[in-house]
Amino acid sequence: MRQVNLRSVDLNLLVVLEKLLETRHVSVAATQLHMSQPAVSRALQRLRDALQDPLLVRIAGDYELTERAMEIQRLLPSALATIKDVIAKPEFDPTTAEETIRFSGPELELNLYGPPLLRRMKREAPAMKLEMKSDIRNQFEPLENGKAHFVLSGQTPTTATSQLHRFSLGRFSYVCLMSRNHPLAGKPVSLEDYLSQDHISVMITGAGHSIIDEKLAVLGHKRNVAVKIGSFFAAMHFCGQSDMLFLVPSIFDTQIYTGHNTVPSPVPDFLKDHHQEFFLYWHERYHHDPMIKWTRNLMKETTKQYRAGE
Repeated sequence: MRQVNLRSVDLNLLVVLEKLLETRHVSVAATQLHMSQPAVSRALQRLRDALQDPLLVRIAGDYELTERAMEIQRLLPSALATIKDVIAKPEFDPTTAEETIRFSGPELELNLYGPPLLRRMKREAPAMKLEMKSDIRNQFEPLENGKAHFVLSGQTPTTATSQLHRFSLGRFSYVCLMSRNHPLAGKPVSLEDYLSQDHISVMITGAGHSIIDEKLAVLGHKRNVAVKIGSFFAAMHFCGQSDMLFLVPSIFDTQIYTGHNTVPSPVPDFLKDHHQEFFLYWHERYHHDPMIKWTRNLMKETTKQYRAGE
């Protein structure tokens, strides 16, 4: 097969070619294309040169298609339709969509934001599905390799940041979680109280709540972390079944606290300015995808109550 340099082909000529093959007449094609007859004649000559075939030949006073032209006429409609699909702006209708939206992130973020998103999505896009994978080893790798559309995370990426977009899902202060039977339950926790208790720490990045330990170190103190655990909700369960303290973002509702036999108390003064902000991240490759834009808007709606000024 002869190699074709597409850069030398004017795709506008294909529209003219389709009409010429249909009408088999330069003047009629020009009229239907709203072009001048000389312009269509020049286009025909360019097509003959590019395709190395006369395409239209005069026989007994009329123009007939060559064998090559008849083959092109058979293939051209689907080729033009494909080109239109490539160029046309993609559409997305959530009411009929059946796609799967893939999320990745730590267990906490997926559990906090997944259920309300699912409830809203099932109302507006009943046939769509959610896929949520918790992987804390490299939270943003699924965005880089295309295995996830979104990452939900309170962490900040360190690589490929120029290719990532994000918006805030809310910024939260902390509360001190403890068993409902704990002597400090429901009471403000002083620094002295805090230091006298054993603590649970979640190892999201392998180091637990290092910022808290750094704050204590500045004050010349150190807490006793009796349990380090890799699951946030397992840590809440441990807390409810022991006399240890556990710091959590204030986004949780009463139902979650009650389910783990825990209650929240105000944190010591040195932690009053300690906050956790969560973000929705996505990669540039999906930034203009209509399904992804729809999902982002849905996330904004479901988290609107947590974002100041909205």
